[in-house]
Order: sequence, then structure tokens, then C-alpha cells
Amino acid sequence: MTRQTTATHYEILGLPPPLPNEPPVSAQTLRAAYRRALLRHHPDKCPSKPALNPVPGETLTYTVDQITLAFSTLSDPKARAAYDASLALDRAAATRGLDGGKEGREWKTGIETVDLDDLEGFEEGDGEQVWFRGCRCGDERGFMVREGDLEDAVQEGEVTVGCKGCSLWLKVQFGVVEDGEGG
Repeated sequence: MTRQTTATHYEILGLPPPLPNEPPVSAQTLRAAYRRALLRHHPDKCPSKPALNPVPGETLTYTVDQITLAFSTLSDPKARAAYDASLALDRAAATRGLDGGKEGREWKTGIETVDLDDLEGFEEGDGEQVWFRGCRCGDERGFMVREGDLEDAVQEGEVTVGCKGCSLWLKVQFGVVEDGEGG
């Protein structure tokens, strides 16, 4: 019997989970893990060999799509940062007893979405614009968005930032107005 799971991208590729303040795995290591996972879970290569640590009586397999998604997410620095942030939220929820998967409930992170215009702003000494908003944890400038963050996320039109004082997140949406346009 084959079982599908909600394994992390790191588990799918057979990589250790990311540690805080540690550099991410290298592109070469990531490619090697991707190739290894494809071979290990390819039905024509190892049809009878179960994956590592299966549940007794079950074979844990991942599809090529799952492996490819894991690789593409972890290969893109922005996508990896967002994915690692979601993993951190899931771990925080599990430690607080909010992991609803055991009883069939799905726990939502509750990321609040706001417009950039809803934040207060100021200009730093180096001329960079900074926007901020207080958090319910009490930090008056818990959520901070820098002009550089917006420039990096201009294609997406939104940036997700974590509070400096707690584990809450804020999704800030914005639009780019070219000089000479209204507004």
C-alpha cells in the first residue's frame, strides 16, 4: 500500500531541515539531492524498494511532481525564504498545540494582509524609505518593510514580513506607480 504524505520539501529531497542562522544548502547539494530523490522514488528504477522510514506495511513514495516542486521551491531564494517562513509558523503552531492535522482540522496561519498605504513611513539617514506597523505583541515597530524589500518583490506586488518581537506575519501588498502617472 502506498501512502501520500504532507512531507516537507526537505524531507522529500532527503535533506536536513534548515537551522536558524545557518547558510542554506548549496546549489550543488540541492541538485544532487534532487537526482537522488528522483532515482529513489522512480517506479521503474526501484519498484519494490520502500523509501526510508516507512510506516510498517506501507511504502512511502513521492511523485515526480512532488520532487520537482520541492526542488524548484528550494532552488529559488525568494521561494525558499517564504517556504522556510511557513515551516517556522507550522512548527510554532505545533509547539502551541494548534496542530489540527491529528483531528482532521486544518490550522490557518492567519497572516494579515494590508496595503502599503496602511503603514506609517519615514526616511532613514541613508535616504532609504522604511514603513512600519505595530504588532499586537506590543512592539510598536514590529513589522518593518524597507524600500529594498519592495524592489526585490516588485514582480509579485506583495512582500511578507515577520514581526521582530514575536512569530506573527504580515503580508503587505503594493503597486508601483511610474512617474507622471496619477495618484
